[in-house]
Amino acid sequence: MTTSIGIDIGGTKVSGGVLDAEGRILVRTRCDTPDRSSAPRVVEDTIVEVIEELLVLAEEAGAERPSTVGVGAAGFVAADRSTVVFAPHLSWRNEPLRAALSQRVDLPISIDNDANAALWAEHRFGAARGATHAVMITLGTGIGGAIIVG
Repeated sequence: MTTSIGIDIGGTKVSGGVLDAEGRILVRTRCDTPDRSSAPRVVEDTIVEVIEELLVLAEEAGAERPSTVGVGAAGFVAADRSTVVFAPHLSWRNEPLRAALSQRVDLPISIDNDANAALWAEHRFGAARGATHAVMITLGTGIGGAIIVG
């Protein structure tokens, strides 16, 4: 059974889980998001720590080693899904997040806006499954949204 790691970078916490192909969360963990004034490397360290902890937890749970990592980041993510152009609650400005994480984690990494990632998850596994059109509003430290049309 194929598994993946999902990471959500929020204003107060970095949370993550290992999911199976059906969208079931097998293990999860979280830690506090570094202070807004922290250097990008400090936030990257936190993300890598969460990923490494999830790999250990997955192994301890007898789950297959995850084959990919998806990261949802609050803020503007470039169309190529590799750079966080602006994150309102972090010091990220044109931060090449995928490249930075790829140097430290030996798994393929995808980056997207957190609301986009949440809506894609709902479209694949949840309330928007099978829908042609869907809208999601996310409420947390900030407000975000995503739309699927067609």
